[in-house]
Amino acid sequence: MYIVIAGLSDIGRNLAELLIKEGNQVTVIERDSAKCAEIAEGSDVMVITGDAGQKSTLEEARVRNAHAFVAAAGDDSENLMLCMIAKEIGVKTVISLVDEAEHTETFRQAGISLQVNPDMVAARHIYRLISQPYVKDFLSFERAEVFEIEIEEGMKCVGQSVSRLATPNGVRVLVVQRGGKYLGADSEIQPKDWLTLIVNRESAKKGTEFMNRWFAKG
Repeated sequence: MYIVIAGLSDIGRNLAELLIKEGNQVTVIERDSAKCAEIAEGSDVMVITGDAGQKSTLEEARVRNAHAFVAAAGDDSENLMLCMIAKEIGVKTVISLVDEAEHTETFRQAGISLQVNPDMVAARHIYRLISQPYVKDFLSFERAEVFEIEIEEGMKCVGQSVSRLATPNGVRVLVVQRGGKYLGADSEIQPKDWLTLIVNRESAKKGTEFMNRWFAKG
């Protein structure tokens, strides 16, 4: 994939390096020449020193050909402007960081397909570590959350089949993996298996009760 990132914030830099490691092509646009020189020295990221708010700069970055455009500047108003310009040029997938939660609706009304609030993402991860230590990773979406759980000795789900876990409405086990292989619904769950499930937002309380019942120890 070809990705254009506007802004070398910490998140922008880390995202660019992650995308490059996964074999993607990445162009970063940043006003600060020192930041540009720093990332150019240590990676294969293509760097353009300039203002992403200028159409000529976006054209130089071939943003029209990008699979996605990511606005990672340090200000919501600037990110919104950059996204609107990218959409006007014709980028189909436009993603933005949103620092202030109350601005999310503004981005949504502007037709920005995805908005990410870094502080909220971090807070949710910390909350899960505290309240549900059996959750090893999760993805949060507008209408649902996806949880990845490593099965351990002492969990009530051990020895049970997926079909016997009796998931409530709005909660669904997507897959159980063992040694890189997917298990059927009638296979018994064992320690070191990895289980992935999805919980709809409106079923969040039922999802928490379900997970605590089967995956909490003690």
